Amino acid sequence: MGETALIYFDGGSRGNPGPAAGAAIIEFTGQRHTFTRYISHATSNVAEYEGLILGLEKALELSIQQARIMGDSQLVIYQVTGLWKIKKLHLRPLCEQARSHLSNFVKHELVWIPRGQNTLADAAVNECIDLANTH
Repeated sequence: MGETALIYFDGGSRGNPGPAAGAAIIEFTGQRHTFTRYISHATSNVAEYEGLILGLEKALELSIQQARIMGDSQLVIYQVTGLWKIKKLHLRPLCEQARSHLSNFVKHELVWIPRGQNTLADAAVNECIDLANTH
């Protein structure tokens, strides 16, 4: 059926809410792609969702059909998979957007990983915020 891509996502906010970013690392066909999205003012949960959504959008642009998607946000992983309820209404549209993107994959798996296994995506988030704040 083809290769399964590895997608790592993360998000972070300085001030929570404050300057924020989402990031995704996609490993596919022996290549690593890094994507970031700056958000001028957001909570860390919104930034985590933005990292996931960014990763899914870019994976679909790369014509990826199978993905193992990993992040260190239990909230995002468990809300998207339906294990946890969405209590904050402002997160509902982000969750729905992520679920909509996931429906375009032939096969996908969402997995929570410890923060220590998500260092590349975390570094990309911090670099994105740093770069945005120096301009």
